[in-house]
Amino acid sequence: MVSDIEVVNNNKGVVTRFRGIKPTAVKWSQSVKNFADTCSISLPKNPYLSNTVKNNTVFSATASRGETIFHEGDAVEVHLGYNYEKHRFFKGFIKQINYAQPLVLECEGYSYLLRNVSFTKSYKSATIRQVLDDLTHGTDIKLSPYIPEITLKNLTFKNMPGLNVLEWFQKECLCVVYFEDDTLFVGASRYAIPHPTHKLRVGWNTVEDKELKKDSAATNVSVNLMHKLPTGEAKRTQADKSGQGGIKEIKVRTGLPDTFLKEVRGELQKQEDYTGYKGTITAFLMPFFGKGDVCQIIDKRFPDREGKYFVESIEGSFDDRGGRQKLNLIYYGKDRK
Repeated sequence: MVSDIEVVNNNKGVVTRFRGIKPTAVKWSQSVKNFADTCSISLPKNPYLSNTVKNNTVFSATASRGETIFHEGDAVEVHLGYNYEKHRFFKGFIKQINYAQPLVLECEGYSYLLRNVSFTKSYKSATIRQVLDDLTHGTDIKLSPYIPEITLKNLTFKNMPGLNVLEWFQKECLCVVYFEDDTLFVGASRYAIPHPTHKLRVGWNTVEDKELKKDSAATNVSVNLMHKLPTGEAKRTQADKSGQGGIKEIKVRTGLPDTFLKEVRGELQKQEDYTGYKGTITAFLMPFFGKGDVCQIIDKRFPDREGKYFVESIEGSFDDRGGRQKLNLIYYGKDRK
């Protein structure tokens, strides 16, 4: 196994890069349900402290006590792999430093850049992209080209924390919100962004698969979206037929386009209607998986589990015992392209 961590400190325009940092352990987590990717990096304490402010040498033999060479807000990249074939598993920033043995760098993805943003803006009419452009102005956050051109009306944000604006899109507009490294996506569907397909052969390049199980119990619930018109009348975006399990009614912001609401309702209905294989499977570090990727399962023992799955979330680990990726999967089908 190989590991390589790079930390970049930008202090008043003076950029200092620390390369070749070797961790004792790394844990990371990412999900299409959560816009804050996280990573915890454990390091031996002594080599990574500096005894003077001017000492920027990572591997200082005398750095047993004193000021850390790392700082909250430093940029971080984590590369892991085998036999010098590495992949970037995390990109973000140091959120907190735990001065313990080992030294632990608690990191967050690019959502970190919105933690100190206070957003004040009013719009009579604006697209989702226009709001996000204003929100992320002055940061290194990029916007996904797959953000839909949806127009919102009569918006007012007053001293709203940046992360709360993303939560507003989740709660008020029922949007999917997540980062892919430094790129922010906000939209109706978690499946909107094309992703690569990687193959896992059960028993060959997997570690554990017993939690990948078939769920055959649909809820039979119909999802309705409801918002109030200016007249006070309730308007609903609903299924053609009601399910036998009743109706789940979800409130949504007034003024969203019907096409957008239908797509959102369809996504929520799929979750209620889902029957098929889902759960977790644990793989090695390669092939690398990112959230939203497609995992093609090859299983000669239980062919019914074969097919393509959506990678909803990942929990990863790396230490002296090996590297693992625990994938949370939802079944696509055998023939999905």
